[in-house]
Amino acid sequence: MWAAFFLSVLLVSTLNFYAVVREPDRVEIEDVHEHLSETIKVEGTLISWVRDPYTDGSDRVDLQVEDAPNVVKVRWYDTSDVPPVGSTVVVEGEVVQYNGKIWLNAKGMGAITEKAGAEVVMMDTTLNDISANATSFESKIVNLSGYLSDALQPNVTWQSFTLIDNPSYMDSDHRLYVSLQGRVTDWVEAGSKVNLTGWVQWDERNYRWSIVVQSSTIEVTHPAGAKRLSWAVPAETWSYDIGKLVYVEGQYLWTEDGEWIVAPGGENVGIICLIPNLELSVNGTLPETGFSGRLIWSEDRAQICLEMSDEDHVVNPVGILIGDFTSLATIAANPSDWIGKEVNVAGWTTGSVSPDYDKGYLGDGKDYFERSTTLRFQLSGAHAAWIEKGTYLEFYNATVVWNEAEGRILIEVPLYAVGTVDVPPEPFSWSAGWDAWTWQVNTLVTVNGELNQTDDMQLWIVASGTSNRICLEDDGSAIETGFDTGGNSTGVQVWSGRLIAMDTQGDPGVQLCLAL
Repeated sequence: MWAAFFLSVLLVSTLNFYAVVREPDRVEIEDVHEHLSETIKVEGTLISWVRDPYTDGSDRVDLQVEDAPNVVKVRWYDTSDVPPVGSTVVVEGEVVQYNGKIWLNAKGMGAITEKAGAEVVMMDTTLNDISANATSFESKIVNLSGYLSDALQPNVTWQSFTLIDNPSYMDSDHRLYVSLQGRVTDWVEAGSKVNLTGWVQWDERNYRWSIVVQSSTIEVTHPAGAKRLSWAVPAETWSYDIGKLVYVEGQYLWTEDGEWIVAPGGENVGIICLIPNLELSVNGTLPETGFSGRLIWSEDRAQICLEMSDEDHVVNPVGILIGDFTSLATIAANPSDWIGKEVNVAGWTTGSVSPDYDKGYLGDGKDYFERSTTLRFQLSGAHAAWIEKGTYLEFYNATVVWNEAEGRILIEVPLYAVGTVDVPPEPFSWSAGWDAWTWQVNTLVTVNGELNQTDDMQLWIVASGTSNRICLEDDGSAIETGFDTGGNSTGVQVWSGRLIAMDTQGDPGVQLCLAL
């Protein structure tokens, strides 16, 4: 028995020792997204870096490591000296995913090392160089490498784009505005890696540095394929991809209003209009899995559409993990860590938000018993209709801010998607009392009562057998259903509408009314 015990202890110790000394797996940069939450090693060329990206005094460097055309973003904490741009580096870190972004978390001075004996690829000029001292490059001709933020159209004399250090705009650390003069003969897709030559200038009108480039100097070193669009984000955000070659999974739908692509989960998940190519129009040949083509704004249909292409396009491996949300509890647990950062969050409204008000509360559960965290939010811009209590909302690229006036964190929302109302109207209880009723003001409720009309033609809903009543704001339907042809009450009914508070007629005070 003791021999078995000591043998098991020895076995466990051996396994623990192996776990400590075992080298992390070496993976290709293009396969990093397949190793979420794992510690791995990658090797590539360091193409750019920025220290303390949020200027909060943290010992952190964000780096872009490339094995063209694949790039991985690295966040390095507790750093030492950064290897020179152009050097071959080996990075060890944990693969992390947040807000649709993937990066490596590297910690400690030995997490990133310059590979011994590897040649440093000297670059004429880098985005890092211009970022560090742009004035020294003013009016000079420079050679740069980077990735296109937007597709370049053929046979267009003037167009612009942003040169970035990562194929994904969200993951880029350096961005330089490019004014392109002259025509390119073919489409150059967003995410393509290019070399270009141009003049660095200060753009006085827009208060930014830019580079003026002739089309003849652009060399495409790694062309990009179609970007995969995700139904996990609202279709409104696809407007950023207009003009790009894209791939969309979904099913074909024909209606009298036109042709459509329906998300795999059905129309409730998403739908986008389709402009078919000749093959689909004539032969009716439907793709088996999805549709590829160029995303455009259709003037005829006044919406974003996919214009199909006759070519089979390669789909980019980047940007497919989009639509993940940060939990409200994660933000509430350490609010100071989130202030100033952009997040995607989702949840249910804890109360109704009127069209003339821009603030509300978002909870992580449908009702009081299901939710554990509630955060205040503020919408940017007007919204035309009521947002009902219990409405499922998704906020995109929202910013966590500290509201000094209210003494709490607030989520500022520039873009949101409205889902279904998952909470039915609450029953109005005649015996609950004023304090409980005030919590229901501006929300949808159901009231059991009998319709009554006073001599001043005011309509009331009366609790059966009592003198309790609330006034009724009729939309024209109450009299038809509440009274018969002789003007007599039709009895107790269930009335559905919005509970509102109004000034009492004739004397100071507040009364409750149901607005149909």
